[in-house]
Amino acid sequence: MVGKNLFFISPNKLKIWLECPRKYWHYYIYEPTKYKEPPRPYYTLGEAVHNTLNSFFSLSPSIRTKERLFDQFKLHWHSVTNQEGGFTDKKEEKLFKDRAVAMLESFFAGENIYAVPFKLSPAKTVYIALTNKIMLGGKIDRVDLEPDGSLHIIDYKTGKEDKDDPYQLPIYDLLVRGWLKKEVSKLSYLHLESGHWSSQIPTESSRKKIKTFVLETAKEIPKVFDRKYFNCKLGKNCNHCDYLKEIGFVPILD
Repeated sequence: MVGKNLFFISPNKLKIWLECPRKYWHYYIYEPTKYKEPPRPYYTLGEAVHNTLNSFFSLSPSIRTKERLFDQFKLHWHSVTNQEGGFTDKKEEKLFKDRAVAMLESFFAGENIYAVPFKLSPAKTVYIALTNKIMLGGKIDRVDLEPDGSLHIIDYKTGKEDKDDPYQLPIYDLLVRGWLKKEVSKLSYLHLESGHWSSQIPTESSRKKIKTFVLETAKEIPKVFDRKYFNCKLGKNCNHCDYLKEIGFVPILD
């Protein structure tokens, strides 16, 4: 039975805590700066491409044409840039838009555009109970059904480097098995810039390790407001809170 005073954790919350406890305090707890990271071009690109692929795969396979793919992209690009994309000028916006177009061109040419995902990215974050106090959440890009009935978790990466997050997919494995109640046999990052797939097969040993890691890290994070429990060990040399300066706020480091 899930208890009261729940603590919600996600791959991103874990990542920021491990980067810097003080950044975690600014990002998730302190109201004047909470969730106020400014828009950035690479976030805008990523959101537009992810939303485009999500919309594209929600279409019937018979009507998934290149024209429809880019119709979806135009809608999503306009949506994210109409708000504020973080671009310094139109030239920079064009550079990022061209990158997004190249990714989608490559995807359409090289990937299975007729695949029928078992689940696409949900509208809201999905949560499962890891314990009666800790809820694990996340938004998975795509889950495919393998021929043997098991699941394949796919996460799209839009960064320039083919760099894998060591925690995200193993945590998604925990999440999906709890959410969809089916076995997961494969975890993949698809790096859209290069077209490179990076896959791994989860094992009982790896699952035990990642669950222990999530639970132990979640327990380390103070469940209080007082910033004295969220220490920045680097002081003035710390660059994790640079985003605060962009919104006109001086980081509180001591």
